[in-house]
Amino acid sequence: MIHEASFRRRLQDGRASMIQVYAMCALAARFSDSSHFHKVPRGARGKMYISEAEHLAQQSLIAPSLETIQGLILIGYFYGGEGDTKAKHIYSGLARLHAEALSFPDIPKDAIPMRQEEYRRTWLSVHIASYWTASDMSIDPVLLVYGPDIVSPEVDDIIFHSLDPEQLQEKNISSPCNMWAYMAKTLDLFNRTSAVLRRLSQGQIEFNDYCTEASALENALDEWEKSLPPGLEYTQTNIRSLVKQGLGRTFLAMHIGPHHFRQMLFFPFLDARGNRDTPKLAHRATQCKRSANTVSEIIQHSTEMDGCDLNYFIYGHIAVISSCVHLHALLFSGDRDELSMARKRLVSNFEYLMDIKSYWPVVDYSLARLRKFQNSCQDSMSDPFLLDNWMVRFLTEHSSDISERQMPVLQSSEASKLGPNTKIGHTNLQGKNLPGPAQANNSTQIGTGAHGLSDLLQDQQVTSKALVDHAIDWLLD
Repeated sequence: MIHEASFRRRLQDGRASMIQVYAMCALAARFSDSSHFHKVPRGARGKMYISEAEHLAQQSLIAPSLETIQGLILIGYFYGGEGDTKAKHIYSGLARLHAEALSFPDIPKDAIPMRQEEYRRTWLSVHIASYWTASDMSIDPVLLVYGPDIVSPEVDDIIFHSLDPEQLQEKNISSPCNMWAYMAKTLDLFNRTSAVLRRLSQGQIEFNDYCTEASALENALDEWEKSLPPGLEYTQTNIRSLVKQGLGRTFLAMHIGPHHFRQMLFFPFLDARGNRDTPKLAHRATQCKRSANTVSEIIQHSTEMDGCDLNYFIYGHIAVISSCVHLHALLFSGDRDELSMARKRLVSNFEYLMDIKSYWPVVDYSLARLRKFQNSCQDSMSDPFLLDNWMVRFLTEHSSDISERQMPVLQSSEASKLGPNTKIGHTNLQGKNLPGPAQANNSTQIGTGAHGLSDLLQDQQVTSKALVDHAIDWLLD
């Protein structure tokens, strides 16, 4: 939402908004390699900046401006990374109120094109924050009067990323490479998916009704993919091309969202109860696993390709949901290829999570949820994939701390569907000398401290259940 070259010029000239500066530092200090921070844990470095950003924001509460709105959004993001959902919701709400006061659709016509584009992208950021924070609070979002189709980014992402303000002319505006505009079109699908999952878990709709709504949402996601121009389709060629243009991270972010929505949408079909055991519903479960595999693939690309790192905390939540789907394959599948892929993807996710949790305190919440979910897998008389209220919160709330799950006991006929392999325990270690957590924490770089876990992947004598159990212990240490 902020044009980098313009901001750097304002900063150099002493004209930059200090709300923005301190909020940026609060978010960015965790990634710094400066010796100034060597004795401060990465996840704690922002606290020395955020208090000043908040102080400056309070002085501007009744004086809305573009810079103040951007600063409020950044402060909200900071608190999201801390796991403080109430503070995040409040600051995102303040940004929305300021946007309404400025009447964003009435973008100043005398502003230079780059400035006009900052207005559009900031408005979209407010819109995105309204959806995500509302999901965290299990409430419906309070939306701006004008949707993203009314005020949407118009400037090509490559131009916005790379050019100085003076280089942008009106003729440069129209371009197909506008990934944020395409991302905006999926927001309503995310909101509808979250809402229908909540309704199902609360008994407001029957499962057959859920199937009907899920089909409509699936079709809408399919249409979104078909609407992408060839240069923005999810292909290896496009990834490499956009990496060269400095937009690999944005490209992966654009695609991981809809695949996450799909793994959420189809998650109820992993429920093992007999009345859902039909070829059509089994196909939906397969689609959930396919989307989880794509999420893991995108995350792996982000760790292996320069300039593609998805190091924001929301992707930690998405990786945890993907990992739960892989757990389903490990617990229930008898297909050798599917088991092998699930082990590989799970280890890749865990290596990523091991790194990102050092930056964002809230990722520890996501990992603690994963432990609570895994605990429910130990009870052979319960279905851990049952879509109860706890599971819906697990799927949709990415920043909140959720209490221990209380599992209902299935009837014996339903429990028999689960089979004997659902119990995960240390008894499956088979005497293997597994690497301890201390070995895994020697590096903050993805993969370099995880060789012990990767080695387990190759050791077929260690069961999948033992791998999962030890890896989660290792992540939580």
